Amino acid sequence: MYRYSKNITLLLIVALLSQPVFSQLRRGYSRNPFDLAAGLTITPKAGVNLFFGDLVDESRTSYTVGLTVEREMTRSVGMRASLLGGKMKGDQVYPITNTTYASFKNFYAELGFGATYFPLNHLMGYFRERTFQPYGLAQFGVIYFSATETWGPASAGTQGAVPGEVWREPSGVTPFVGAGAGVSLWLSPMLSANLEFTGNLPFSDQLDGHDVWYDSWEPRGIEHTTDPFDFYYTVTMGVKINIANSYFRNDSRYNRASYQKTRKFLLPKSRSRSPQRRR
Repeated sequence: MYRYSKNITLLLIVALLSQPVFSQLRRGYSRNPFDLAAGLTITPKAGVNLFFGDLVDESRTSYTVGLTVEREMTRSVGMRASLLGGKMKGDQVYPITNTTYASFKNFYAELGFGATYFPLNHLMGYFRERTFQPYGLAQFGVIYFSATETWGPASAGTQGAVPGEVWREPSGVTPFVGAGAGVSLWLSPMLSANLEFTGNLPFSDQLDGHDVWYDSWEPRGIEHTTDPFDFYYTVTMGVKINIANSYFRNDSRYNRASYQKTRKFLLPKSRSRSPQRRR
């Protein structure tokens, strides 16, 4: 029943992501030959992730790097693919002694697919050179994880535990769903600065290596299951590189503003010439 519910949830999210795109395609590219590069952007990015799981009381922040490829499908909706990776970490603190009972490190890679919605293009009209372009996103995908859980100093009282030694090393691949928001700051026809915030829910409780615990480790005591699912946030900054403009034209109200913002990038530089003296 639990696995069945997860599959139904995933299918519903895929359907919701696809519906707004296909409903608007006739008004977009249908009259033009398909060009994959038209409206395509690439965003290299780096930032931090904040992990929330069973084995984390503190030291939950670590690094994330990656790349997002996105293509405009309509004037207000884009499709995207992201590849991110990095390290997750955290410590579990034993409250009586305020020392670490266990800690974990997890090297992960995340492949996600999703849709991006640009509300200002929808509500105020399409404007490619808009200075401040906020957006929302929803995504799904898979995560590869390789976690290492280590005994801490406070585990000395646990039968079979050896402080400083590896406790468990789970690894695997699990699906995830996520959502978030971001903003792009227009710099030039080719470049925009980007800030993005996402939250992801993996369908696994092993990203921190801690899905069950025992009254004693050797011999194994009674098994206790932890709360289901781990969760993590990612905050990244990047530079969005415009590969080629889409076929969509700016709303007519923005024609003058577009010209004023782009003309300094399009006009050739004038050469300074010294006047010749007449003889």
